[in-house]
Amino acid sequence: MKKLIYILCVCWAWVSCAEDEAIFHVPMPAENLSFNPIAGGAVMHYRLPSDANIYNIRVRYLDAFNQEVIRSGSYACDSLVIVGFNEARTGVKATVTLCDRNNVESEPVEVTFDTKDSSPVAFFDKLEVGPGWGETFTLSYELETDMSGMVHLFYIGEDPLTKQSDTVLIKSFVPTKGETSTVETFKQSRESYDVVVRTEDFRGYMVKEKVWSNIIPRKIEKCTLSEDNFHDPEELSVEDRYGKLGKEYLFNGDLKGENGFGNENWDNFNTYIAGPWATATPENPGKPLFIIDLEEEKLPAEVRLYGQLANRSFPYGEGSWYANNYGVPEWGEIWNGNYPTKLPSSVTLFGSNDMNDDASWEEIVHFEQERTIDNEARWCSRCNDADDWIEYLDMLLLEEPCFLSLNCPADGKQYRYLKIVVHEVFYTPQGKEIPGTYTNPEKYVAIQELEIYTAKD
Repeated sequence: MKKLIYILCVCWAWVSCAEDEAIFHVPMPAENLSFNPIAGGAVMHYRLPSDANIYNIRVRYLDAFNQEVIRSGSYACDSLVIVGFNEARTGVKATVTLCDRNNVESEPVEVTFDTKDSSPVAFFDKLEVGPGWGETFTLSYELETDMSGMVHLFYIGEDPLTKQSDTVLIKSFVPTKGETSTVETFKQSRESYDVVVRTEDFRGYMVKEKVWSNIIPRKIEKCTLSEDNFHDPEELSVEDRYGKLGKEYLFNGDLKGENGFGNENWDNFNTYIAGPWATATPENPGKPLFIIDLEEEKLPAEVRLYGQLANRSFPYGEGSWYANNYGVPEWGEIWNGNYPTKLPSSVTLFGSNDMNDDASWEEIVHFEQERTIDNEARWCSRCNDADDWIEYLDMLLLEEPCFLSLNCPADGKQYRYLKIVVHEVFYTPQGKEIPGTYTNPEKYVAIQELEIYTAKD
């Protein structure tokens, strides 16, 4: 019996020593910890005790899905980011321990912290979904930071296999910081649509979902326009009946330059050009290239400014091979074989119901491309007649037209008058100044065709 009692005492002492060794005896004072809420979590600030045996600090908590998360911070730092939350929460419980190099932890300290909405939740705070034109809708949102997750856009449509009602994916994307507005297109034609927006975090968990019901896109129609609708208050339009230059060519339906194709005599352009000094200036920022009278108040949907596709219809100026051999053709110094430098890179569309009241003009939409960007990135990439000529009319007929599109908001105002203001034109197709190359210093502006679409009653 005495031997048994002795053995039990030895075992008890051994267990006590083992348990004692399994605890890192450096306490973490609670007053050395503080928390700041952030999107989707918090930042834990800490001040470690002065002990050379401390290797790291750990915090344990349950995330938004009730799963245990362990985050570790180095002894060389003073803060640790806590993640894993969606909607803002207060009083989240956690425990904090210190660790030595043998991974032995100290006694836990109980703490609480607050969180803010994560970006997949905050995405909905300033999210707007509305009808667009045709089979489109608009998506607008604003984020303070880049989103730590993804957005999935759906609409309630028809499964092409089962022919049953189902959610049809439009696209998935990662939103970025700032204000963003996009136009999205439905993949099936319906009278109305239910749009579903769903967000998920980067761990693949769905965070939030919202449905916008009965989105009805607005129908559009093309306006019938002629010279009678055209106003030129600055008298910028170049009119030459022999050379076929003038405002009438904005409305003749020639979207690509077919009528003037193969013009070897340099005297038949079939297009519109304005200038010199057709662009707006700091002294006159609202200087109109031209004004269009819709004859009644209408809701503008889209304005298209077309460019002539690449062909050899434009003459060269002084110093060119052609001029040296045959002389400078009519309008050669303006065109100088470099049509793209007359195409607009920066345009604003204004609307008014009183053409003569300068204060009444309201900005509807603005288009901007850097004038020095590579030709391939421009709206008029196929209008480059320097490197990629279209040799035959049959080739031209197969090409798609190039146009600058000014898309107007579907929930905008009605206007009778529309004003086009061109702020800048492109450099050469190479996107830079080239010695000996004409770069349109007098700011002429060319447009092949004008189309205006408005809401259909």
